[in-house]
Amino acid sequence: MYVLFIVLNQVEHLTDVLTKMKDMGLRGATVIESMGSKRMLDKDVHNISFLNSIVRSLEGNHRTNKTIFSVIERKEQVERAMDEIEKILGGDMKGPNKGIMFVLPVTHLRGGELERHIESRETKKILKEEYESEYY
Repeated sequence: MYVLFIVLNQVEHLTDVLTKMKDMGLRGATVIESMGSKRMLDKDVHNISFLNSIVRSLEGNHRTNKTIFSVIERKEQVERAMDEIEKILGGDMKGPNKGIMFVLPVTHLRGGELERHIESRETKKILKEEYESEYY
């Protein structure tokens, strides 16, 4: 298993990215608001009060990213998802202000839709093997 992280600078593509992931059969994603350190240092955001930062965010003066992460079962799914997301973002992630995608291995998993899907599939496999066995 893997976790795909997508830091999306072009937040106008968020719905398209999430829809594509769902259409590909990926089982859930989490989206959080984020900001790169360069933008934070450039804007001197750390000196803004919490209340003022909310107001600036609502006014649109405070540009943030969306970070999406999703646990994905197979390597092929990860590679396909990255290819499809890159197409949505204009075909090349190397350009400025596109964002970044990266993948980390997942060694343990508890909870979530993917775990339920895997357990359901394994249960079905066991039942099928029992049904097809000579003892049934």
